[in-house]
Amino acid sequence: MNFDFDDDQQLTRDTIDRFLGPIDIAARHAMRKVEGGYSRDRWQEVAGLGLLALAAPEAMGGIGGTMVDLALVAEALGKGIAIDPWLENGVLPIRLAAAAGDDALVEDLLAGSRFAAVAFAEPGRRYETEAVGSRAEGGQIIGAKTFVLGAPLADTLLITLAENQLAKVARDAVGVVLQDYPVIDGSNAATIDLHRAPAEILDLPAANFARVIGDIRLLAAAEMLGLAQKMFDDTLSYVGERQQFGAAIGSFQALQHRLVECYAALEQARSMVLRTAMLDPTTDDINWPRIAAGAKAFVGEAAMKIGLEAVQMHGGMGQTDELAIGHALKRVMLLDKLFGDQHHCLRSYARAA
Repeated sequence: MNFDFDDDQQLTRDTIDRFLGPIDIAARHAMRKVEGGYSRDRWQEVAGLGLLALAAPEAMGGIGGTMVDLALVAEALGKGIAIDPWLENGVLPIRLAAAAGDDALVEDLLAGSRFAAVAFAEPGRRYETEAVGSRAEGGQIIGAKTFVLGAPLADTLLITLAENQLAKVARDAVGVVLQDYPVIDGSNAATIDLHRAPAEILDLPAANFARVIGDIRLLAAAEMLGLAQKMFDDTLSYVGERQQFGAAIGSFQALQHRLVECYAALEQARSMVLRTAMLDPTTDDINWPRIAAGAKAFVGEAAMKIGLEAVQMHGGMGQTDELAIGHALKRVMLLDKLFGDQHHCLRSYARAA
């Protein structure tokens, strides 16, 4: 079997590398200081590169990228420690809007002219994705949501509701109360209280929503793979330069053994992402989110191991925002919890076995 990238995939990766190249740590700090923690002008650039269009089917104006295509993008963004919320505010709302059959919303999202945040988590529900407390009553919605990533920047909120429904709500609509807060990777999220907010109600079949969850779980794993690669590469370079007792610390056998273990974990994670991405989710819609959950748990464990080793080998400065590994590890910690932590995802995977 040929595992080499085709010309389009290689071009996409090269384009992402060039796009992310100028963003160093100082630039990241500057971009996080803008209102909402991110620039909408930069989001237009992301759309212009076609990275959003990959997530939508051709019938809705997208490129119709395969899961392998999307996983390669996620990995490349992770390796570049992208500040761009491609996964949570790009792929996730686009996939949901497509699953609900809203062609007009998909078109706006692909163009980058509309920025959407997805409200799926409810207080006290941990990692359960089924909405129970948020519901529609006569074209209005009531309930509460938490951990709404990117909400401070959003024009539109996509809110999952009980009875397999999805609400499309303007962020500044009457009855929508947002409380913004920063999250661990430096981005912003919000809790949302809904007091009979006017909304457009869409049907979201349970099977379609489950498919989206599976897609996001796998792409979170792919991004963690890229982040783990970045942390490993930086650590390998650092131990070759850092001197202790008159020798590079990378020459110490104890560190060499630990680095080999990290390399093995990294390559196993890469194989898991590729293996899962090459499956056809349409042949097993019921188990797809559970299969993807298993991959996410496996890769999350490997990425956390590599990240913690990277921090330890760098010493105390490895935990700071002055080094790339600090930013990468914080992003891994967020993705590791998105749509379920390792324990939750493993329990989900066990039900698919």
